[in-house]
Amino acid sequence: MRRLSLGSVYDQHTVPIFHASCGGNKTCPLLKTLMTSHCMNDCRFCPFRADRHVKRDSWKPKELANVAVKLWKMRKIEGVFLSSSVQRDPDSTFEKQLEATQEIRKLGFTQYIHLKVMPGTSRDLIKQSVQFADRVGINIEFPSKNHYEDMKLFLNFKHDILRRLRWISEEVEKAQKEGKCKSGMDSQMIVGASDETDKDIVKISGYIFQKLNARRVYYSRFDPIHNTPLEKKKSENPWREHRLYQSSFLLKDYGFKAKEFVFDDNDRLNLREDPKFTMAKGNDLLVDINEAPKEELLKVPGVGLKTTEKIIKERPFKNISTLHKSGVIVKRASPFIELSGVRQSRLNRWLN
Repeated sequence: MRRLSLGSVYDQHTVPIFHASCGGNKTCPLLKTLMTSHCMNDCRFCPFRADRHVKRDSWKPKELANVAVKLWKMRKIEGVFLSSSVQRDPDSTFEKQLEATQEIRKLGFTQYIHLKVMPGTSRDLIKQSVQFADRVGINIEFPSKNHYEDMKLFLNFKHDILRRLRWISEEVEKAQKEGKCKSGMDSQMIVGASDETDKDIVKISGYIFQKLNARRVYYSRFDPIHNTPLEKKKSENPWREHRLYQSSFLLKDYGFKAKEFVFDDNDRLNLREDPKFTMAKGNDLLVDINEAPKEELLKVPGVGLKTTEKIIKERPFKNISTLHKSGVIVKRASPFIELSGVRQSRLNRWLN
C-alpha cells in the first residue's frame, strides 16, 4: 500500500494506492479506501471496532469522486476499490458508496470499480450496484454462524451474509447479460482470528465458487491489532493462507469438490505440501495419461490447465520423457500416472 498526498484543494487527504495483482506478474494501481471508518459494530478483530479509540474519517461522495478522477487523469490509478465500515445502518452506508460510484462515472471514469456490499444491504441497492461497478462482493469474514458469535459479529449469518451472497450472484448474472459487471462477484475471509478450520473454509469456498459462480475468494491471515480484544493472539502462519489460495484455485478452475480434500485430524490442510498433492497421495491416484478424460488429468500433480489441453491434443505418449515436452512437471506427476499399463514410479521411492 502506497500513500499519495494530493495538492491544492485536496491537501487534507492522504490517499491510499494499492497495487493489486491482476494476473501473472502484473499489478493494477487502485484507489482503495473506506467510505467511512466510523462504525456501529464492535467486532473483536477489527481496527475500527466501535469501542476502540482511533482517528476516524469519512468521504463525501462528490469529494471522493473528484479525487478518484483526478488521480486517474494523473495516471496514478487504474481503478477504485470502495468498501466501508457501517456508520448507522447497512443501507445508508451503502447508499453513500453508490452515490460516490455514480458520481465517478458521471465524471467520465471508465476504468475498473470494485464495490463491497454491507451485510444486511437491501436487494434494490445491490441491483443498482451491478449497473455501475465492474465487481461487487460481500465479505463473509468467517465460515459459520458459530465463528460470528465468537467474534461478536452481531449479524444473522444465514440472512445477512449468505442471502446477500445469493442476491449478488443473481443480480450479477442478470447484469452480465447486458454486458455489465463483467468481473463478477467476490468474497473474503479472515484466517486465524477464530477457531475456524480449513475444512470449514474449503466447504463454504466451494459453495461460493460452484453454486454462486464467484470469481475470487480472498483469504486474509490474522495479525493482532493493538487495543483490541485479540491483541495478544498469535499471528496466523502465512503458509496457511497460501494453502487456502491453492485450494480455492482447485475448487474454481480444476473442478475439485470440497469433499475430496484431505485434512489432518484437526481438519487442517498440510502446510508442507500443496493440497493437490495431498489429495493424490491420500487417494492413491493413478491416471492413464493416454486414456483419462480432462477431469481426471487435472487431478494429477504437475499437470495444469494448459498442460491438460496439450496432453489431450498430443497423445498418445510412448514414454515419460515426451510428457516433459508437453509441460508436465514429470517429477511431481510420475507417481500418479501410467503409460501402456505401467506405473511410472512409486510414491515411496519418489519421496525418498
